[in-house]
Amino acid sequence: MDGGFCVRVFAISDLHLGFAVNKPMDIFGSAWRNHSSKIEVNWTQAAGNDDLILVPGDISWGMNFTQAEEDLKFLDSLPGKKFISRGNHDYWWSSLSKVTQFVGGSIVPLQRNAVDCGSFILAASKGWNTPLWDGFKPSSDSKLYRRELDRMKLTLEKAAEIKKPEQKLVYMMHFPPVIDGEPSEFAELLSRAEVSLCLYGHLHEKWSPSVNMKHDGVMYRIVSADYLNFKPLDITEEVYGR
Repeated sequence: MDGGFCVRVFAISDLHLGFAVNKPMDIFGSAWRNHSSKIEVNWTQAAGNDDLILVPGDISWGMNFTQAEEDLKFLDSLPGKKFISRGNHDYWWSSLSKVTQFVGGSIVPLQRNAVDCGSFILAASKGWNTPLWDGFKPSSDSKLYRRELDRMKLTLEKAAEIKKPEQKLVYMMHFPPVIDGEPSEFAELLSRAEVSLCLYGHLHEKWSPSVNMKHDGVMYRIVSADYLNFKPLDITEEVYGR
């Protein structure tokens, strides 16, 4: 393997697959035309069957398991072991136990829990819109924001229980924990837990120059598919710490 790594690690979010629903993505711009084909080609060229791919949310437009089935079969057919977490458009996602039973053999769903990936611990939760966002509406967002903060605290506690001193802690969430370079309360929790890398998505088209930034020991990386030109981002060196 390149760089002497036995297992490489990649990340990409916001696949927005919709094979069973009428949801053409090119209404969001020409870059999205035939985007599933772009993902398939780029993914297959980049990753091997032994690699890990982290997918923080917005996987399928399906509203239920039936509508999401073809999308998840497509994801399962791509190379590598995929760790997925929930995005705001993943309406098909129900309980963790039901999702685990439903998805393909190469897909591992994470929801407010943590797993040991050898050289690093991977933890995940969804997150929510933060008060730093101009569109934040206290009447509808505040309760969900506080709930997701509590869920992140619990998730980080679970990660701490299994983390060894030599391991890095990688966190994936769908919503951005930093807005235009400003850290939210999510970011404060990640710093306190000594997370080394946080992966997020959700944002499309208009990206701040600071969508990738380091703050208080945590490296933040946006991995929205369109930001990455639909090619999984190789984060191997970051998670292995070389």
